[in-house]
Amino acid sequence: MSHPFNGLVIGQAGRATRALLDRLLADAATTFPEWVALVLLSDGDIAEDDLVGHLTARLGDAEAGHAVAALAANGLTSAGVTLTDAGRARFQRIGDGVDRIAQKLYGDLSAEDKAIAGRVLAEVTARAEAELAA
Repeated sequence: MSHPFNGLVIGQAGRATRALLDRLLADAATTFPEWVALVLLSDGDIAEDDLVGHLTARLGDAEAGHAVAALAANGLTSAGVTLTDAGRARFQRIGDGVDRIAQKLYGDLSAEDKAIAGRVLAEVTARAEAELAA
């Protein structure tokens, strides 16, 4: 069976995989904005203003501020902003779950198929972002 390549199929794939991530995040008592912040912080410390700026660009003002405040309130970050041991553990737990989901969804696809899909989706994303910026 042939599958059309269009926005509908891309959207369906995005929604289906996001639903799996949302389930994983709910199990970890973590919101999507908090997860994005954890991912950003997993590479090292980020000044709070810079972290809020990165999150605002991706999620909007309200969600960015709430995410940073929630991580601090839950003891997952400390001043700076730095991941605490609990924050690193939460990131690792969710990251391991993401890896398990990825393995189930496309672990058996060939490297060539994954490379092609990655290139195509990156190009579609770049074009959509350029169109939005125009």
